[in-house]
Amino acid sequence: MSNAATPQQNLRLADHVRGCHVDGQVILLDLRRDRYIGVGGALMPALSARIADWPLGTSGTEGETSGREVDTWIDHMRQQGMLASASTAMHHRIGIPEPQHSLAAFNEPARHGVQWRRAASIANATLAVGHWLRHLHLAEIVVRVERLRSTEPSEPTDLSREQLQGAAHWYLRTRPLVMSSHDECLRDSLIMLRFLSSEGLYPRWVIGVRTRPFGAHSWLQAGSLVLNDLHETVRGYTPILVV
Repeated sequence: MSNAATPQQNLRLADHVRGCHVDGQVILLDLRRDRYIGVGGALMPALSARIADWPLGTSGTEGETSGREVDTWIDHMRQQGMLASASTAMHHRIGIPEPQHSLAAFNEPARHGVQWRRAASIANATLAVGHWLRHLHLAEIVVRVERLRSTEPSEPTDLSREQLQGAAHWYLRTRPLVMSSHDECLRDSLIMLRFLSSEGLYPRWVIGVRTRPFGAHSWLQAGSLVLNDLHETVRGYTPILVV
């Protein structure tokens, strides 16, 4: 995304809107409404000319679109609260390395019997995330995840990476006791994130999208290491939200 607006680009995506370019389309995620919007064709470069951080350069898709059609889209996005003035400060957007490894490929640390403190942490995380998903929209969940990260060390150490792998392995081994096979990836990722934060460990929470057919997926990632899925699987998704 471009961060420098031209004189014509007097708008930007609102802080609760995320976007990415995937398979010839722009996908937007409205975190307040928990909904995805797809934009394709000549509208993509036309909107890029008006919106400073649009996820596509102005030289993208060939074709023509009327100024009236572009104005209609701009007006609709404004009415939905999806746009802000380009002159206002933008919420920092975080990138993520390409997934290269999966936690399952690393040796699991030696087991030390039942760890009741960790079991209680997972139970508490399960209850908290259940409340989030029932009562909050994604924008509010993002705020809570950012608060969890507020005490994150500025630079991870080799020890913290080893601790992360050990705690993540323990969670994955224990997960079937507190979650059914029908629990979704978003719920799983948020519970694991809350559990790991109780250990002072802070991986990234990622939501990615794909097209043909459209799908969304959530996972946790530390650097290029995927914690609760296979890196080959999540590579099929383009990150649209990283927290």
